[in-house]
Amino acid sequence: MSTVSLLIPLLVAAAPIAQAPGAEPNTDQRCTVTRPPLPAGMTGWARRAPLAAGTSTRSAPVIVVGHGADLRLAPVEQVTPAVAPQREPDMGETAGLALFQVARPGTYRVALGDAAWIDVVRAGRALAASAHGHGPACSGIRKMVDFQLEPGRYVLQLSGTKASSLPVMIARARRVAA
Repeated sequence: MSTVSLLIPLLVAAAPIAQAPGAEPNTDQRCTVTRPPLPAGMTGWARRAPLAAGTSTRSAPVIVVGHGADLRLAPVEQVTPAVAPQREPDMGETAGLALFQVARPGTYRVALGDAAWIDVVRAGRALAASAHGHGPACSGIRKMVDFQLEPGRYVLQLSGTKASSLPVMIARARRVAA
């Protein structure tokens, strides 16, 4: 028996059997060796703290702008949204709410580590996003959405995901030179 025929069963056994639902395959081998720099203002992404998302605005925790959190979400049927989500959630999905405070007017970026619907709510209405994008490859940031915000308190409403926990960060976006 050749060495190659002995190694094949070992290689098959070492291969992953199944991937977690919603997880994207890591096809870029560079991701296992090096981490890219995070976008400006997003260094808090690397130091996220666990936090239970609220099931209503009354139970919503506060996320500090510039600090990351791993928000533990709840089944969508247990969540009372601040406003009706722009996308109707499906059964089996999760959702959650958090509050955040803006001190200075400007562009604020909501970054997520997985797919989810983002609503930023103030005074009972969802605000329009000013830009959408993705994080750098291998950063763990899957989605970034910008909002033009004035000083005040806001509700971050997340829905439309199957994730039980969602990496989240809200940061003031850096100005880009024209």
